[in-house]
Amino acid sequence: MLTTLASYRIINEDLTRSLSTAAARPQVARQTEYYLANIDSVKSVDDFMADDQLFNYAMKAYGLEDMSYAKAFMRKVLESDLTDSNSFANQLSDKRYLEFAKAFNFLPSGSVDVGQTTAQDSLSEDAMIGLYSQQRIEKGAAAAVEAEYFKSRIGSITNVDELLADQRLLNYALTAYEINPAHVSVSAIRNVLTSDLSDPDSVANRYASDYEKGGVYLKLAEAFSFETDGSVAPGGSAQTSEQLNQTLLAYYESTGTDHSPAAAAFKTEYFSTLMASVTNVDDLVNNVVLREYVATAAGLDPVFTSAETVRGILVSDLSDPDSAANESAALKAVAEAFNFNTDGSLDPGVSAQDADQKQALTALYLEHYDDKAIDREEIRTKYYQSNIGNVNHVDDLLNDGWLYEYALSSHGIDPAEVTKSKVRKILLSDSSSASSFANLLGDSRFTALAEAFNFDADGYAMGLRQPQTDSALGNTISRYTATLGELKIDQDRGEGETEYYRQTIATITSVDELVRDRRLKAYLVKAYGIEGDTSNTTLRKVLTSDLFDQDSFVNQSGNEAYKELAIDFNFGSDGKVLRSDVGAVQDRSELAATFQLYLRQTVEEDAGEENQGVRLALYFERKAEGIDSPYDILADEALLKVVQTTLSLPATMSLLDLDRQAELIEDRLDLKDLQDPRKLAAFLIDFAAKWDIENQSGTASASGIAIGQPLAYGVNLDLLSSIQNLKLGGI
Repeated sequence: MLTTLASYRIINEDLTRSLSTAAARPQVARQTEYYLANIDSVKSVDDFMADDQLFNYAMKAYGLEDMSYAKAFMRKVLESDLTDSNSFANQLSDKRYLEFAKAFNFLPSGSVDVGQTTAQDSLSEDAMIGLYSQQRIEKGAAAAVEAEYFKSRIGSITNVDELLADQRLLNYALTAYEINPAHVSVSAIRNVLTSDLSDPDSVANRYASDYEKGGVYLKLAEAFSFETDGSVAPGGSAQTSEQLNQTLLAYYESTGTDHSPAAAAFKTEYFSTLMASVTNVDDLVNNVVLREYVATAAGLDPVFTSAETVRGILVSDLSDPDSAANESAALKAVAEAFNFNTDGSLDPGVSAQDADQKQALTALYLEHYDDKAIDREEIRTKYYQSNIGNVNHVDDLLNDGWLYEYALSSHGIDPAEVTKSKVRKILLSDSSSASSFANLLGDSRFTALAEAFNFDADGYAMGLRQPQTDSALGNTISRYTATLGELKIDQDRGEGETEYYRQTIATITSVDELVRDRRLKAYLVKAYGIEGDTSNTTLRKVLTSDLFDQDSFVNQSGNEAYKELAIDFNFGSDGKVLRSDVGAVQDRSELAATFQLYLRQTVEEDAGEENQGVRLALYFERKAEGIDSPYDILADEALLKVVQTTLSLPATMSLLDLDRQAELIEDRLDLKDLQDPRKLAAFLIDFAAKWDIENQSGTASASGIAIGQPLAYGVNLDLLSSIQNLKLGGI
């Protein structure tokens, strides 16, 4: 007949086989299949308790099978507010009830917490904000490329037909003057460009009075120097230098890139060119380009700054503290960049600016040229950040003009170039599918837009993609913290690593990202006490294992640390982070933990049918990690029995004051030893030997011990009263 130690070792050393055997038993398989198939239909505590198969399965998994009758009591557990330290579950000394409550997503009302849904996760939101600001720079750079092409080609144009034949040149010119190339014919543009502007009945002049056309055709005609027959005058060009510069300036403005670095460079060059002809302050302030450049350099809004204001700054007597320029350091710096006298004149032989002054003014301009754009971006960004969280359906996004414009602009999409119905189809596309609407469009901008949002096929916001739930994250951090020891230097270093882990894990989108980060990997290896193979390849296999498949890598590994690690993470078989199930009573981690615990309980129960000592040893080994104080032991009859047997404590100790019982345990047992696998193993070997001696049989049943059940003194009097009433009076 096998001893308790021999039986314990047989089961424990090949726990993988024992669990697989248990999982394969028809009754266990049927119960598990039923649980997995039906738990998602639970929407309240009432639903849960009304289904005895579901409820009993879960109760057994958490070692509460003997309390299945006490549904009123368990309802109070499940409806506890776990964020409140004074809630029912948190006040119970037996931690199994708290563990049970944590395994389900019930609200104090008894309904299921629908969880957090989001139209856009934080990473995508941050990326979009970055893209929104970057678009101004990128659009400006693209405008600069088109400007260079226009400048390089327009000088060689000898007649209007050459211009019309070069679609790129033509589009640039039309866009500059706010004419949509798709809405006008080439023949109409030819008529405009060959108009006699001195003739009030010419095409361009007739269009000038057309409200809908807004005079844009006249502006286009004025920007070129074609003869009425379409030719360029002998010795002339399609555009004068001033016409060219005005066209370039107009293009930046019409495309919304006038606050880009490229536009700033052009305006600086243009300013220098125009300043060559300035002989007094009025020449400057009466030129819109020059005036707006100076106003911008002064940190003023060029649109709302009058010629009189600019003139007042530039002719200020800097020795007069009450002069306009002395109102601020910025205004004074601009005034110092010019040589105008107080009457606006220049001294003979003195130019408006010398080289140093030009450089100083340019520096001021480059400091402020994008102020307005940045202010606008900040306003739009703050609005986006404040309101995107309120988007629960795709139509919420489509119907909010600012959110809609921000989302499209961030991806380089002009809202005018695409219909809302098309955008809706894009947003509802599965970006991971090659045959989705967004991907079939063949435009990377649309694919990126679809990837930036989390809408399901019906347009509703879906659950978050997160590698760990909040509870799993807390468990990982608690595990790591428990390994740090008491030295302050270790505690401080640990706090730093925990902060890094907390901040970084939220950004992880795949297993590969996780294992490549050495700090994250080291944190997990330490937290879960992983021994053996910790290679990236092995950890990938662990984290992508199907916990419900007994043939999966993690279940066949025989490494419980691997299994505990896998339970606390949310990766699919492809290594990508999975999306949380909205409205599920248990998330993936909770469901996997329940399943694994059910199998473990089954193995322990089977062992107890042959030898209760083996069951006690297996149970103690499983619970040892969570024993933080002697009161944890005193609150659990099975744990206490193991400790009493191993330490040879008399059963009569239960007659002593509870605190005195705790002292007796602390005097004989260093609880930290239970966290050391080797010391725990030695402790259980000692238990097995003494158990056999006490029971004089390797098959001792000790049926009076309620494994996993609390002792009376482990709970408060109110709870005892509740339990007694339940036993006597039912639910």
